[in-house]
This record gives sequence, C-alpha cells and structure tokens, in this order.
Amino acid sequence: MTRLADISRRRFLGGALAFGATATLAACGYQEESGGAGSDSGNTWSYTDDRGRKLDGPRPQRIVAQVTAAAALWEFGVRPIGIFGPSKLPNGQKDPQVGNVDVNRVQSLGNVWGEFNYDRYVSLNPDLLVSVMYLRNELWYVPEEQAGQIEKVAPTIGVNLAGVSMPDGIEKFRTLAQKLGGDVDAPSVTQAKQAWDRADAEFGATVSATRGKKLMLASATQDGMYVGNAQGFPSSKHLADKGLTFVEPAAPGDGNYWEQLSWENAGKYQADAILLDSRFGNLQPRDLTAFPTWQQLPAVKAGNVFAWNPETPFSYRAATEQLNRLARDLKQI
Repeated sequence: MTRLADISRRRFLGGALAFGATATLAACGYQEESGGAGSDSGNTWSYTDDRGRKLDGPRPQRIVAQVTAAAALWEFGVRPIGIFGPSKLPNGQKDPQVGNVDVNRVQSLGNVWGEFNYDRYVSLNPDLLVSVMYLRNELWYVPEEQAGQIEKVAPTIGVNLAGVSMPDGIEKFRTLAQKLGGDVDAPSVTQAKQAWDRADAEFGATVSATRGKKLMLASATQDGMYVGNAQGFPSSKHLADKGLTFVEPAAPGDGNYWEQLSWENAGKYQADAILLDSRFGNLQPRDLTAFPTWQQLPAVKAGNVFAWNPETPFSYRAATEQLNRLARDLKQI
C-alpha cells in the first residue's frame, strides 16, 4: 500500500523491493511446498505459509511477531515474547495497531519503520518470527537490509493480507494460532465472534442507508493526499464486498493501494463521505483546516469525514468496534 503512516513507513505500502532469503532456507529447515496449512499433533506441528514454505518439527514456543500478527495471535491465546512495529504512541499510550497485546509483558524490538533491534532479537532465542505481507514475499516491518540476517536466527512465517478481506484475514490467523497451540474456541473468542456476526449482519442496514452515496478512502500528509483502493485494504475490502460504493483511484501505486495527489489536485475525486486514515503520523481533520483544496471537498463541507484505520487488528473485537463505529458514522450521510 504505498503509504503507511508517513513516508518512512512506506505509506502502507511503499515501493520497496521484496526480499527473498532463499540462500538461508535450507539452514532454517524450510521446504518449498504448495499445499495448505498442514497439520500438527501434540508438541509437533506442520505449517505452510503464504510463500509456500513449509515448517515442521517441534511446535514453536518462543515467538516474535510484527504487531499486526501479534495482535491477531493474542486474540486466539498465543502469547509472543517479542514484537516489532508500532506499539506505543509518543504520549506512552498503546498504538491501536497492537490490539490487546500486553506491551508490558513483551520485548519490543522496534517501534517505527526501519527499526529492528537484531541483538535483542537474538537474545530472545526465538523459535519463530511471524509477520504479515502486503507486497509479494516482503515481511512487513522486517528491514530489507537485515532480512538475510534475521532469517538465519529462526524460521519465519509470512501471512499474506494483500487483497484479503477482514473476515478471511482473521480466519488465517485463527488457523495459524490453532497450529501454534492457541485455544481458538475459548469462551472469549466465541463471544467475540458472535458479536462480530451480529455487527456484520446489522451492517446491511448501513449499506441500505448509503445506497447511491460514494465513499472515498483518504490519507493526508503535508506533502499531499492519498486516495485508497478499497479492494487493497482488508477492512475496506469487506465494506466494499458488503455493498458500499467507493471512489476507484485511476493510478494506484505499488501494490495497488494508494494514488498520490498533490494538494493542488486534491479535488480530483468527489465523494459524499471520506474515510480518513487515523493512524499516527497522518494528518487529521483538525490539522487540515489550512489546506484550501481539502476544505473545498464536498464531504468535508458536509462534515462527512470519519476515522478509519487501514491496519485494524485482525481480531473479532477490533473489527467489530470499527464496523460498529462506521455504521453509526455512515448513517449520518
């Protein structure tokens, strides 16, 4: 998605080259395979990730995970010992991307794009590293220049989320968590799933209420505005699949996520409502009052600008919260 929260984080996503540490795969016990998730029994497991790499042998116990993956695994009872990626805001509060992870119980290897404390990672003696992928074979928040080194320490798993809807993404992590020994049928999970099912069913009323209205995904920085492709992001793909109508940017960048517009051209697309990237580092409505082209957008004039997190944690709880909030907001337009 050529834009995460700021240019240093590749604007979710950026145009970085995918890495392939194929030279180290044999040493890590990988097998190239094109099957499903595999099976496990007792204290052993078998799992094939979305790069076609199969892992088997003793079930990993000491897991390090990028915060998107960590938040999802935590939902299903799997407790990583280390995390990397945005987990704390400058004011000390938790970043929403880390979900329910208890940040006081895990070691952080880095909180911003490009930061991965390799020495600390090695000291954790990890059995497995888990990250998500938005570009082919690129582990999100694993620095390209350290990728080969990191691959040599422990096997890695890549969970592809490109073009995957929110429910399907949650199911991917449910499957992985089950392989890692998580209790995916715990009462808390069952209750969260039931709440999600109710919210998802009730969202049909929101779709009906917004029939004929057009929405636009946007992310704003000092340098310009980015218009998002709804099919690229799991949360918005689900909204589109439910029947909401979105602006379709003509020229999204690498990964088919965002089209970058200068502020002079910010009026290229018109919409009845804007879902604005709420992640830390992006400009919010209070920051945009000095941009005339933003102020002239129909959705802004109508007061129809609503918060949206492109990296909502893949948990039933987080997904339900965002869906319910958007349902309330969109019924106003």
